[in-house]
Amino acid sequence: MPKVGIKITFHHLHAPFFARPKKIKALTINVKYFDTDVQYMIQLYQDITQLRVLSHFFNNPNEEFYLRELARLLKISPMTVKRALDDLVNDNLIIRQEKKNQILYQANMDSQAFKFAKISYNLAWLEKKKVVEYLLGKASGISSIILYGSYAKGENDKHSDLDLLLICTTKKIDFHQIEKKLGIEVNIINFMSTQWTKQAKTNRAFYLDIITEGIVLYGTRPVIE
Repeated sequence: MPKVGIKITFHHLHAPFFARPKKIKALTINVKYFDTDVQYMIQLYQDITQLRVLSHFFNNPNEEFYLRELARLLKISPMTVKRALDDLVNDNLIIRQEKKNQILYQANMDSQAFKFAKISYNLAWLEKKKVVEYLLGKASGISSIILYGSYAKGENDKHSDLDLLLICTTKKIDFHQIEKKLGIEVNIINFMSTQWTKQAKTNRAFYLDIITEGIVLYGTRPVIE
């Protein structure tokens, strides 16, 4: 995966982590396909309020919210939330629409910038939860840990499973503890290197999805020559 050196300043997942933050930690995320415009967009959001508002839509990308509803959920004044929403709407990250004389706001899932920012947000959350460290302690001989599926594509919501592929020497991995740790369902598929080589031939669609859409969390991309 090529390095792009993007500075992401999300304070990780879920509203409680954003409760009156005093300091935002910058995190460098290496995500492919970022173009110059998207890089600029992500670096632009250094404002804590905008990050808090945007994070709410990352967590609830398919839901609509009223202005005062957002203000109540985030414990921020409606006027402050309104200013943040106006900026996010202007940048095409959030959609503003009127329904029955009421203004509703929703994530713009058609926006490439929103999806890439959401992917980086997902990665920041996985890092905070120390998912890679957990897996390294549970499996032996790991050469690759790949994030794939909705979390890798920035299409996940609160009902989505977390999909991970491991290339390792361990035949079976107990992932129930990590499900408790994350509070979501986790789908871990693990192969030994010889098995993965066979998958590249017998399950070509899955192999290509991993190689082209998966995000390397640890090790190398498991390309079969």
